[in-house]
Amino acid sequence: MTRTERVLARRWRGLLLVCTLVALAGAVLILWAQVDHDRERAQQREVQARAEADRRGDAVSTLATDVRRLRTQLRGEGKTPVAPDPADAVKDLPDRAEVPVPIPGPRGPAGSPGEAGRDGASGKPGSAGPSGKAGTDGADGAAGQQGVQGEPGPAGPQGPAGPPGADGQDGRDGADGKDGQTCPDGYSLQPPPNDPDALVCRRNGAPAPEPDPSPSTPAALAPDRRRL
Repeated sequence: MTRTERVLARRWRGLLLVCTLVALAGAVLILWAQVDHDRERAQQREVQARAEADRRGDAVSTLATDVRRLRTQLRGEGKTPVAPDPADAVKDLPDRAEVPVPIPGPRGPAGSPGEAGRDGASGKPGSAGPSGKAGTDGADGAAGQQGVQGEPGPAGPQGPAGPPGADGQDGRDGADGKDGQTCPDGYSLQPPPNDPDALVCRRNGAPAPEPDPSPSTPAALAPDRRRL
């Protein structure tokens, strides 16, 4: 590293500050020159606008004077002029024909706000408008959720008796009942010869039994005996 490089390495902050100041000064000078140039151009445009306005004012004043002279000449000849008076045809003609034309200056500062105005009188109600067309029925909405069942209400009073109902149809005949005897078919209850107070089932048409010679067997123990 050379001596010059060492010096620059030690003083680089100062050099950077100097370069920054020079750059800022150059930018300020450029902006100042641009603003000055714009101001001069605005002044030139203002001068040109004033000159153009004065020329137009002179033209309007000349035309108005010529029209008045023509109207006076026609009236002197007993004719009716077709063109109206310039003052009647053009509103504020004297102000428009004034030379030099007054150029409005820069806008002044805003004034203080004025007091709030009073409420105006209520207007008359307007006439009723025509009736609108009847709207179409909308689509049915979705069914809602079933609500909780409420408590049962009190029983109402008993209603009047209804008319008598029609007679029902006759039922089918039942099956024939069995005979009151408990003996099977072909048998009937008959008193045994040894016990007239009892009844036993004997075959119909059977011969009468012979009396039992052995009195040792009681009639109550006979195997073919049945008590009622």
